[in-house]
Amino acid sequence: MERQLEELYSSIEELKRENEMRKTPDKLGWDDIAQEIVGAVTFALPFLFTAELWEIAKDISVERSIAVLLMTLGVAYLFIAKSRIGNLKREELFHIPKRLLTVTGIAYLISAVLIYVYGINSLADFTPGQYVNATILISTFAVIGAITVDMVK
Repeated sequence: MERQLEELYSSIEELKRENEMRKTPDKLGWDDIAQEIVGAVTFALPFLFTAELWEIAKDISVERSIAVLLMTLGVAYLFIAKSRIGNLKREELFHIPKRLLTVTGIAYLISAVLIYVYGINSLADFTPGQYVNATILISTFAVIGAITVDMVK
């Protein structure tokens, strides 16, 4: 009987530890970065192959492209810093959430690399400015994907 009580007590203690670990905020780590990469690639790929997006990238002005970039960063900031979706630890670098830096860096880098690797640059005959526009447009979706996969565990 005593042994069973001890086993029951140790099981309860283990459950308490697991519950506390679930409550502690998730600190940014390599697993989160891997999830951000997967999310960015998954959400960017479908938009990478749309000719309509290529035409928009060719026709959009630099000012509008910058506006899209700023809107994307704003929405990403609201998701990461202000929403209560994920149990994320508040980590900042120069008063900017670290997750915002990693999500945007990964999304924009992946978008630029995917455009190059799949040959969309030569296929759509982009100028350097249009290449940047296409990267910004595709990254809008890549940022959303990176955040979504990172926050939903």
